[in-house]
Amino acid sequence: MTGTTRLAEVDAALDRHAPLPRSNGELVFEEPWHARALGMGVVALEHAGASWADFRAHLVAAIERRPPEPGASPATAYYSAWIEALERLLRDRGLLP
Repeated sequence: MTGTTRLAEVDAALDRHAPLPRSNGELVFEEPWHARALGMGVVALEHAGASWADFRAHLVAAIERRPPEPGASPATAYYSAWIEALERLLRDRGLLP
């Protein structure tokens, strides 16, 4: 599976519930760690055998728990929630302490 195919799968899985940040149709990565978080999540979930539906539920909950901090951009708030969701899903599966 190519990176483009993976991204299309991620987009489709998250579209209605927790879409990836975009501007004029392009993904928004304001800081290098935003792109790294996305890539790390795609690879980690693939290796863990987790479905995007499982991850989406964790991501939606993380977004609800983590309102944007004052002065933080929407992209930073989103990718912070993304990391939290990834950690929780991997912890729930016994892959993180």
